[in-house]
Amino acid sequence: MNTIADVAGVISDPDLEEDLRTLIAHRGWQAYADHPSHVSEDTRILVVQGGDTAYVINTAAGFPITGDDAEEPKYDTLEDHGLWFEIVYRGRCGRDTVILVENGPGTELGIHYLCLAHFWTEVGGR
Repeated sequence: MNTIADVAGVISDPDLEEDLRTLIAHRGWQAYADHPSHVSEDTRILVVQGGDTAYVINTAAGFPITGDDAEEPKYDTLEDHGLWFEIVYRGRCGRDTVILVENGPGTELGIHYLCLAHFWTEVGGR
């Protein structure tokens, strides 16, 4: 989602899972409140769901965060929201990137492991 209109369109979809809709609405509003310009100029929000491939994820992000070419994890924050993880990269590719990652068995292994490892202190070390 690159604009406030994108965010509004997504959160008005009654078929979208309630937890995800709430997270998107919250982050969209935060981005707009923090940066009154368009979301596309300062922040973008990506959603990674089960079935998304490493190629699709990396292309949407604009940088390799999973798969064979993944960079060393350099995110700014990673939060656990139960059914969703939230990864924030500040200033990457000229703007902030918020990536909401489904916490489920169908989620691409590399990005799912990145999220889970953050909370396994003996693995993630954070």
